[in-house]
Amino acid sequence: MAIHVLGCTYGSEGNRRTRVTSPPVVVQTADVRTGKSMRVIAECPLSDAEWESLRGLAGLRELVLERGVADDGRAELFATLPDLERLVLRESPLTDVGFERLAACARLRDLNVPRAACTPDGIRTLAGLEHLRSLRLGSTCLAGPDACAAVAALPGLRTLHLIDVPIGDEGLRILSRVDGLWTLYLDGAGVSDDAWTEYFEARPDVHVHVDQAHHDRDPARGHD
Repeated sequence: MAIHVLGCTYGSEGNRRTRVTSPPVVVQTADVRTGKSMRVIAECPLSDAEWESLRGLAGLRELVLERGVADDGRAELFATLPDLERLVLRESPLTDVGFERLAACARLRDLNVPRAACTPDGIRTLAGLEHLRSLRLGSTCLAGPDACAAVAALPGLRTLHLIDVPIGDEGLRILSRVDGLWTLYLDGAGVSDDAWTEYFEARPDVHVHVDQAHHDRDPARGHD
């Protein structure tokens, strides 16, 4: 017999499948409805009933799906959340269709989709999100200058993290023309030392990490 503890399932022999620290989603959504909380953190895949419990949930500002997939079909639900500001989808391969649906989240400020399947066209659909400040994104369909040009079209971006996106030297040159960027994290970017020299000449104040470490010329290299 399976039992449920803090929203996750244990097998009939009590084998723990997932370590959790958050209350069940049903408790968290109830807390949002009563104004006790503004976030839902799901550390296990959501059931169909849990997905529906989120629909139209006023007051929900932060939604984090640590486990489980939100596909393009599920993405339409996010547009029903009128107050959503932060969305983390760690295991969700959203395509351009899903990103177009995210573009309806008018208050979105922070978007984290490290395993997406979007192209630059999907990124471009987010250009109308005037409050979007932080984007953390990975997709095997992104590469080179076109991906960077799509990112550069996001008007208010302050923090950018591209995960295993091979932008190359020309891509970095495009990012060097992005005004207002404070923080740039690149993993697997394939950028030469000469291109980085050009970048820091153009943007000496941007905080830069490359492959999970401070760049040698990062102005904030000494911070903890």
